Amino acid sequence: MRWILFLAILASLISCGAQQSTAVPTVGPQSWRLGYVQQPLAEANLVMSSQNTAPQTIASGVNGPVCLSQGRLIYTTKLSGTNRLLASDVNMRQTQTLVDDPAAVLSQATCHPVNDQVLYLRSPLELIDDEPAPSSIWQIGASASQPQSLDADQTPALNQQWSPDGNWLIYELADRPNLVLQAATGETSELTFTGTFTWQPDSQALIIAQLTEPAAGRFGRLVRYDLASQQLSVVLESTDADVYYPRLAPDGQQLAYIRRLLGAEVGDLWLLNLNNPQPPRQLTDDPRYDNFDPQWSPDSQQLVWSRLDLQQIRYSIWQQDLAAATANQRADDAIWPRWLP
Repeated sequence: MRWILFLAILASLISCGAQQSTAVPTVGPQSWRLGYVQQPLAEANLVMSSQNTAPQTIASGVNGPVCLSQGRLIYTTKLSGTNRLLASDVNMRQTQTLVDDPAAVLSQATCHPVNDQVLYLRSPLELIDDEPAPSSIWQIGASASQPQSLDADQTPALNQQWSPDGNWLIYELADRPNLVLQAATGETSELTFTGTFTWQPDSQALIIAQLTEPAAGRFGRLVRYDLASQQLSVVLESTDADVYYPRLAPDGQQLAYIRRLLGAEVGDLWLLNLNNPQPPRQLTDDPRYDNFDPQWSPDSQQLVWSRLDLQQIRYSIWQQDLAAATANQRADDAIWPRWLP
């Protein structure tokens, strides 16, 4: 399971791309674009594409998924010894450097759903006792001329994600298996469990793939955590497989997740209707591919996700309309798809 956690970090489990809208947009699919990284093991080009236009390359050396903030694409790069957080205007193609930090690798760009605040992960290049220094969450916005740590202690953390209304922030602690919830006021509370997570569209609860056996890296159940009552309830118990990468659709009813049989090398994409007693629906079943990082379209009718061909060590992006029987490849040699309305 160590490599699953590594992929979780790379894909920003739950950062910019997992933000969900509180209302389902009425625009048609032709109004949506995808941002993704082409040739991730080589040039790592940030590409923007739609159904009606040719793919456009925005930047190179990109080391994580893109997020959208007030008409700007926000992303991190690691290229020729430079480590930057950048913002590219969607229409004018003008690029601004938000952060240039030669002493650390920057990743997990996370856009606030309402304002222009951006969070990112800062991983120092220096070693401490011959070990990599712990990463911490940093922030920058229009009101700050310089980036600042999320807290004065630079707490080791990762996988930050805002609630859809922007009033809450959740992230994982890197030094112990706990989650932290932070209110807009800055007040924090530490939860006594951890796992990968997705926000409910009304921002009142989270669905969490709970780490049930930390020593074995076992994600044995999906649970719902209610913010008001601070109570957990089981959504799905899994005795023979790990379940992770939960993603709630914008309609709040459909939950996509990855299920990996214990001892297996690959995980498949599954779909659970939270308001329907029917069993979960399996969407992928090809032993050549490991599936991860599913992302919902704004109308909750389509999914895109990343795949890894284990034999060729080659990534690709696949897409499925839920009304269709099978999925189609959207992009070859590509990773980290994100919907860009």
